[in-house]
Amino acid sequence: MDWNGKHIMVTSCGGLGDLVMFTPALRRLKEKFPSCHLTFLCRDNHRGILEGLSYIDRVLCIYRGRFLGRYRAVPFLRQMDAIVFTDWHPVLLPFAKLFGVPIRAGYGRKGHRFTGCLTKELRNNVFTSTDYAALTQSRVISEALGITLEGDMTETEVSPSGAREKESVDRLLEGAGLEAGKPYILLSPFAGMEQRNWPEEHAREFVGRAEKRYGMPVVVAGSPGQGESAAYISGHNLAGATTVPELIELVRRARLLVTPDSGPMHIAGAVGTACVALFSKDLPSRWAPKRNCFPLTLGMECSPCDDETARACPHVKCMRGISADMVMEACDKFLG
Repeated sequence: MDWNGKHIMVTSCGGLGDLVMFTPALRRLKEKFPSCHLTFLCRDNHRGILEGLSYIDRVLCIYRGRFLGRYRAVPFLRQMDAIVFTDWHPVLLPFAKLFGVPIRAGYGRKGHRFTGCLTKELRNNVFTSTDYAALTQSRVISEALGITLEGDMTETEVSPSGAREKESVDRLLEGAGLEAGKPYILLSPFAGMEQRNWPEEHAREFVGRAEKRYGMPVVVAGSPGQGESAAYISGHNLAGATTVPELIELVRRARLLVTPDSGPMHIAGAVGTACVALFSKDLPSRWAPKRNCFPLTLGMECSPCDDETARACPHVKCMRGISADMVMEACDKFLG
């Protein structure tokens, strides 16, 4: 099918990494159909991942917790020739059907009346496939649109930094006690699920040892709610201080990033920063960047597991068992 001149929307309101893993397929889609109009729907606080990419024509957002925040994208549905729902949108699905969007592809929910709003239920699914996530996402889009996307699906991208982000990061680093232009290691020990966080004690030990061995400061990044933990881990604390575009620039400048399987890991993969990635409940083969990344995993017999199992796990040895010694040894591969 020829999608030139057509309007296509893809939705993903998951984590930052989920968005990054779509970028190879989105680029290939625009290369195959240069005049298609490509819209991406995501969370409002994640839009900075994609807004500067030339092959995405428009980024729309779901504003959770705001008045009519889930309805702001509705008027744009009228323009669409196809919507690829990679997550569940009970607000948008009935409007897409009402407006007569020809292709409404996605994942149904058994027994839910809005499943009938889909014209195609997708078989390919990033959460059940054992293949590299970006490759799976290319298959999702291909299946939805009835096409074949070809080419390398391992080169991910994020929005390039502008002058404002660069100036802002200069100020943030100065405020965190770093000299201008001084190299640093970035540590982001937090993830979207508490069980995937690297323990504070391990992270604190790592900071002391890394600063001594490598002769450079370790800056800690994280979300606003993690500021107290970050302050305990390092004296150079930027938790909650960065927007997504600023985080991209902060990761880009770092000599090395140490982080669990999380958004910063995917940003590092996109901008080429060396990364030691701590894996617990999932497989590095599915999510770890394919270049300049050392995935560190204990290979527990119970891994991989789903979110529900991880939240109920009484020990989480897969993450808590990753010691500062192990991480230092991995860092030596890049900095030794």
